[in-house]
Amino acid sequence: MAQLAFLDDDRHFDGECVRFRGRDGREEVVCGVTLYALQHCDPELPKHGLVSSDAFLAAFDRLLTLIHQAAREKHARGLRETEGPVQIMVHRQDLAP
Repeated sequence: MAQLAFLDDDRHFDGECVRFRGRDGREEVVCGVTLYALQHCDPELPKHGLVSSDAFLAAFDRLLTLIHQAAREKHARGLRETEGPVQIMVHRQDLAP
């Protein structure tokens, strides 16, 4: 299993997480980071109340290196989601254990 490679501008807010795609050779891997993780790991993002999709995307950009590292580690260990369209989900504990 090779290391995941990411396109930095490949992310979108889907209402439940921020999704991004990785590539491992020819395999495309759909990844995501939970909104909870973003709210609790980015000090600039409000923890309560309505938060815009742009604010979540900005938080993703600020935490990009940590998120990509966590996704790579989960991919290398074979830790995949058991159901749903996201294959590797980054949670709060993956960013700040």
